[in-house]
Amino acid sequence: MLKVLAFAAAAASHAGIPYDPPTTPIDNAVARVQLSAGVPGEVTKPHVHLTNRVMIYFQARINTIRYPDVRVSPEHFVAGEVQWNNSMGAHTATITANGPVDIVHVELNSPPGMVPAIKNAAREPSLVDPAHFNVEIDNNQVRVLRLHLGRGEKTPVYEERLKRLLVPLTEARLKTTAPDGVVKTAQYRPGEVQWLMPGAQNDENVGDARYEAILVEFKK
Repeated sequence: MLKVLAFAAAAASHAGIPYDPPTTPIDNAVARVQLSAGVPGEVTKPHVHLTNRVMIYFQARINTIRYPDVRVSPEHFVAGEVQWNNSMGAHTATITANGPVDIVHVELNSPPGMVPAIKNAAREPSLVDPAHFNVEIDNNQVRVLRLHLGRGEKTPVYEERLKRLLVPLTEARLKTTAPDGVVKTAQYRPGEVQWLMPGAQNDENVGDARYEAILVEFKK
């Protein structure tokens, strides 16, 4: 049966109130999840990233990375985009955007060269329902899926063998049904991240608008 641990991250950020200071709703042996808002024109202090990361952006922006050797790397993102970042040496970052850019940073605690020990289930989401689940990233550490359900749409029953992070991109009302018939209905808000345990379920969008979310599966 699916177990859900919900974390009330400040979803009001997406109404224009940035995560200032950043919040860390999840920090465990698998991953450290931080929510922050990049301020346009502000240059960060020089810093390093010691681990590989998954980044999720809620608004369009340009992120300009500058290195001590004077290299400059501008990166363009659209709203809802997911990015894989390898560990990085010292650098600064400057955001160009119309307003604060809400970002979910998923820092991985697994070794970069790890070999996955768990295989996907026969009923894994992208196989049983490719119309609603799209694979965005798939490597030895994570697989990242994008789930999109129109109003009234639902998935067939799918099985997850991996722990995973749910990042809603839109506000929605979702009904989940477990194989034993237990039904749960929950309201989702953008940026209100949730830690999900392995299990089987099907999802139904019972809200009034399209639902979209990112699922980060951890292969550790």
